[in-house]
Amino acid sequence: MPRAALSFLLLTLAGFASAQTSPDPLGPLRGVQLFLAAFQPPATEGSLLATARREALDWTATQNLFAAQVTDGPNRFLDWRGSAVTGGGLVFTTLRAATYPQGSRALLVLNREWCRAGTCQQRTTFGWLDARGLKAAAEADVIQVIRDADFLTGAVPACLRGVMLGVQYVPSRRGPTLAILPVVPDAARRACEAAGVNLTATLRTLRMAWVAGAGKFRW
Repeated sequence: MPRAALSFLLLTLAGFASAQTSPDPLGPLRGVQLFLAAFQPPATEGSLLATARREALDWTATQNLFAAQVTDGPNRFLDWRGSAVTGGGLVFTTLRAATYPQGSRALLVLNREWCRAGTCQQRTTFGWLDARGLKAAAEADVIQVIRDADFLTGAVPACLRGVMLGVQYVPSRRGPTLAILPVVPDAARRACEAAGVNLTATLRTLRMAWVAGAGKFRW
């Protein structure tokens, strides 16, 4: 092989290796790494990230917990899914994360959902990511106010009157948006099912757009 071609090949391979080992400084992969390094999982959390932290797994071992991984560098998005048998049985976890740029920093939105025996729970973390690291951001500082009424497609059914809905934030792969899903408490969900109320038709998913100038998601 000519020396010039060999040099080009070596430079190409070196660049590829560097890209593999050096994540985008404002990308979700680095954000998840930094989050995990400081993560103190609540006793009630059963996600694979919580398991990895409690068992002091390194980053490679943590990644190996997720059998299906989609990491979209250009769109700064990742969706990882995996399962493991824990003390409470088989747990399936979905990890979704994306970053939304604002100048030299980006907002990390990291949602983790874990399911066991047909019951699912989820949590979302927000944080500002820059060259120095990851700094927690309060939900109220980066999300415009959402009211329970915003999720309703019509009148409030009796099974939801007086019920405070939860919220699940799901980052989007395409475009600077955020999907916002209503989370109905188990007791209310069972009451609605018993009353024949179709929650899929009663409640809707909302979507907000990222406004970089304001550093916030808005309608």
